[in-house]
Amino acid sequence: METRIRLLLLSIALAACSGCASMHWPWHHPKSDAAGASASSSDADTPPPSVIEPEVERRKVKVPKISARNVELGAYYGELSIQDFGAQPVAGLRFDYHISEDLFTEATYGRAKGGRTSFEELSGRVQLLSDAERRFTYYNLSLGYNFLPGEVFIGRNLAMTSALYMIGGIGNVTFAGDHNFAVNFGAGFRVLPTDWLALHIDVQDLVFKSNDIGVYQLKNNLQATIGATVFF
Repeated sequence: METRIRLLLLSIALAACSGCASMHWPWHHPKSDAAGASASSSDADTPPPSVIEPEVERRKVKVPKISARNVELGAYYGELSIQDFGAQPVAGLRFDYHISEDLFTEATYGRAKGGRTSFEELSGRVQLLSDAERRFTYYNLSLGYNFLPGEVFIGRNLAMTSALYMIGGIGNVTFAGDHNFAVNFGAGFRVLPTDWLALHIDVQDLVFKSNDIGVYQLKNNLQATIGATVFF
């Protein structure tokens, strides 16, 4: 009898537990599903973070539009120190052809007029050369090398292309009625204020042998000039 009562009570207890479980699940799952749905909807509605764009002020750079042509033509003026005949004004023409960025050839033609020697000044009326013989003319064919190309800055906003170059060549000098083989060498500085114009400063030595005073001597004739050329 007691065994039957125990089995009955155990059956009632199991039925009650199963009923509580069936009442618990319908209330539990909808809440969790709603929470998950609300979380996913809130994530979808949240806008993505914006990308920060750097505000950098761009510097305006002017690229020189130097003519691609390789020919320069121009003139120069300066002073030529003719040995024994004083320093005199000289003027001439120049023609340059650029073989590459570093090498160029140059043809020049110049004219000056020799002054009076110290002997002529002291002796009074004695003249070693006539006026026609005092004309100093020369032409040279030279090879130049740009060994220090760069830029010249004037202030903060102006930069001009420039180059230091060495030059040397051979030619002919006509003076005192003679035609003499000559060698020239020196250096120069070129700057381009515009895309088609170049300014030059040159210092050269014209060396030749002459007997203009009756004795053959090696003459050194220093020349300093400024000039301008145009690119073609």
